[in-house]
Amino acid sequence: MAQPGSKDADETRDDARGSDALAHALRRLEGEFLRPYRVTLWLCLLGLLAQSALMLPGPLIQGWLLDRLVALGRIAKSGGGGLAFTPAAAGSAYRALAAATAGLVACQVLRSLLSWAVASTTGRVSQEVVVALRSALQRKLMRLPMAYFDSHQTGRIMARVTSDVGGILSFVNSGLLQLLNDLLLGVGIAFLLVWLEWRLALIALVAVPLYALNQALFAARIRRTSQAIRAQVSAIYALLSERVSAVRIVRAYAQEDAEVATLVGRVDRHRELNMRNIRSGAALNALATMISGLGTVAVLGLGVLLVTRGALTVGSLLAFYALIGQLYGPIVRLTQFQATAQATCISVERLFEILDEPEPIADSPSAIALEDRPEGSLRFDGVSFRYGPDWPLVLEEISAAIAPGQTVGIVGASGAGKSTLLAVAARLYDLEPGEGSIALDGRDIRDIRLDDLRRNVVLVPQQAIAFQGTIRSNLAYARPDATDEELWRAAELAQLAETIRAMPAGMDSPVDERGGSLSGGQRQRLALARAILADPAVLLLDDCTSALDAETEARIQDALQEALPGRTRLIVSHKMSSVRSADKILVLDAGRIVESGTHDELMRMAGHYAAQFEAQGARAEAEHA
Repeated sequence: MAQPGSKDADETRDDARGSDALAHALRRLEGEFLRPYRVTLWLCLLGLLAQSALMLPGPLIQGWLLDRLVALGRIAKSGGGGLAFTPAAAGSAYRALAAATAGLVACQVLRSLLSWAVASTTGRVSQEVVVALRSALQRKLMRLPMAYFDSHQTGRIMARVTSDVGGILSFVNSGLLQLLNDLLLGVGIAFLLVWLEWRLALIALVAVPLYALNQALFAARIRRTSQAIRAQVSAIYALLSERVSAVRIVRAYAQEDAEVATLVGRVDRHRELNMRNIRSGAALNALATMISGLGTVAVLGLGVLLVTRGALTVGSLLAFYALIGQLYGPIVRLTQFQATAQATCISVERLFEILDEPEPIADSPSAIALEDRPEGSLRFDGVSFRYGPDWPLVLEEISAAIAPGQTVGIVGASGAGKSTLLAVAARLYDLEPGEGSIALDGRDIRDIRLDDLRRNVVLVPQQAIAFQGTIRSNLAYARPDATDEELWRAAELAQLAETIRAMPAGMDSPVDERGGSLSGGQRQRLALARAILADPAVLLLDDCTSALDAETEARIQDALQEALPGRTRLIVSHKMSSVRSADKILVLDAGRIVESGTHDELMRMAGHYAAQFEAQGARAEAEHA
């Protein structure tokens, strides 16, 4: 008996946990994604069982034919010792052969038709299940809070959406029904063997507990290795995603060889884990094959003994021998299925980890829809915020009132909390209870439907994002129903129209992945035009003109003021010139508002703002000197 704490005891517990986890994973997969196809899958299972059952008459027919021929004929005294038939017996032999051939051909034709029907149907179902899985994952990822993406690498998420879903596709397409079919087929063949000759059946079935023991020896090891393989796949995806997106930095520091070495190291680790799994699977299969061989030899030996004693016909022995292979075949496949089942279980668990992730930022039951455009007043009341329970405060007791149509500049040193303030205003992050509130037109933003809030409070981030497609598709992302006139107007306001007209295909000019075909300034103006097209009540500009020259930036500010009157604007910038004309300027330091007022008022205070403004002015004069 395995002692507590021993390796055997640990593996036994792992095996039990693995079996429970597999059953739980399959129940969840069936309950949430396979349920609409339950009837179809049951029909496919019946078809697969019928297809397998049509293999069983073959050995019986062959055994019957052999016994029939032996009964009709006699051993020839010449010509090699074959069977000789009288004319009457020959006619019966031919009729028996014709009947056996017709039966065998009918079985094969029916098996082929069923095989086509089952394969095509399960293929369709598996594709639809994968589409449902990926759609559910995408919907979930679009609803998860920004904090989730802050703590999970993009590559690891992509590994789950691609590699793990691919594993489930293979399992649903060929593994799930085959598993059930092999279980039922094995039981059916066992009963048939007992019916044919119970003594031989007992010898044959001794192998079954040996198969179970063999599987138990390797189950926990295969599960642990499968978990490690999935984790390593995620690590490879994460590394590739990060390094490919930062290829300019890699080349700038001549780190190509180092990055290749890092990737090769992870790929080698993945290869080692795969080889470990392959070796475990090979050992499992080798032992299963040996058990099958020994069982077959034992059955053959006892069968020959029974034939010599007249207790069994040669045809029955032939049929029994053929059915033994069909009994051991499903059992061997079940042992080989162990690795696939464990990998699938892990994939399902990893996917449901995402699907089960809580959504703290969601519509409350009492959330209201905004029927009309808000006036655009914002009020921050004692807002404090941290990115995690153990993280320091990024914002601390921020209170400010912003009237409709006001332009408010937000400045401060890097890390002062400027971008975070805009992010919580757009409700990309939620405030914890007791950490203040933000109100739009006097209503807490948590009491407004998210869709309505984000249509009326639009954030333009510092890192301008352009999607693969065209200029038109990128602009229309904010409003798919926008007319050409509206697209060009937004481009004009963002000082992008001349650039678009200079492109060969105009609005239909292609945009590479991540906007690689555009300059930094063009991407920023494209992002700004997209936000203008959305026509929000509140526009949050997070240093989104940092790549533009002062003249272009000034033209954009003037155009926004003229074309979007009455819109509230919060402008985060490191350039004092960008906020100088704002109605109010908030100066942040270490997450607190340390100064507030107009440019002139702040200059008279001779505090943080004045010092930073004068420092930037001095640098500008030095650069022009």
